[in-house]
Amino acid sequence: MSETNIHFLGEKDYLPAMDTENRVWRERHVFNGRFTTRDGLRLNYYFAPHPEPKAVIIMLHGYCGFWGKFHEYAWYLWQAGYSVYFLEQRGHGYSEGKLPRFDFDVIHVDSYFTYTEDLREFMDEVVVPASGNLPCLLLAHSMGGAVGALFLGTATGYFDGAVLTSPMLKLHLGGMPERRIKAIKAYMHLTRSQKKLCFGQHHFIPEPAFSRSSTLSKARYLYIFGQRIADSHYRTSGASFGWVMASIEVRDLILKYACNIRIPVTLMQAGVDNLVAPEGFDDLMARVPQAKKILYKNSRHEIYNAGTKVRKQYYRDVLEQFAEMAAVTQG
Repeated sequence: MSETNIHFLGEKDYLPAMDTENRVWRERHVFNGRFTTRDGLRLNYYFAPHPEPKAVIIMLHGYCGFWGKFHEYAWYLWQAGYSVYFLEQRGHGYSEGKLPRFDFDVIHVDSYFTYTEDLREFMDEVVVPASGNLPCLLLAHSMGGAVGALFLGTATGYFDGAVLTSPMLKLHLGGMPERRIKAIKAYMHLTRSQKKLCFGQHHFIPEPAFSRSSTLSKARYLYIFGQRIADSHYRTSGASFGWVMASIEVRDLILKYACNIRIPVTLMQAGVDNLVAPEGFDDLMARVPQAKKILYKNSRHEIYNAGTKVRKQYYRDVLEQFAEMAAVTQG
């Protein structure tokens, strides 16, 4: 099916379609797998092979993300002619790496190089052997966008193009002064709290809060929240001190290695985003001349869950970018 013939769901037909057509697609065409990392963790992934793929797309979710948040997105990519891989990053979904017992819903990582090494192993062990000569394209959201940007600069040769949507190139800190960041980091080391819930974070709350969410589609919010209620693996909610510090420090790492990025990169920016700072986009584009940006003024952080008009335009834009990247590679 051509991307121009895809029916992008609206607000009213979304929930019925997810329980019928999308569910049937997942049951027939999506497979589940796992691979073992260098430190012995089993990471979970999903794979939707297309019968006649024009490229392979690897999806990286954001902070507290999981496969169920991207059922709709992966379906559109597959309909547009792509084989799709979705990696649940360590500590998320059914991948191992969560903290034990009472902190099971807290996301922790010591460095974003941990995430990029996971991705490299995923590519080497799973994706590349199965992809042949097909172009490999990256679709990465938020935290996944930070992982993707760092990976593109430090592990060249894996991807032929990338779309980074609301990438966390710079964490939005609400004007927090540098001295406070240093104080928090000192406190973390002094009290050995790297894996503890950071200030301002909270454990999973089983009550919907659509008005405070990063989405403008209530139907999609309820679909995702329902999965979090039904499955404890999807209840990641707060960040550890270590994750927060690593997420602040990743900005400098991305910029340090950005000069190595030679592939086409498109940045999708939300106009109303309280999670990532806009300066990060300009910083990356200054170091990656071929990068371009598309702004969605009326969207919150999750552009793929924006209002109907913006959301449909976003999907059309993403598919257009990937079509151009795949065509250039094949040409």
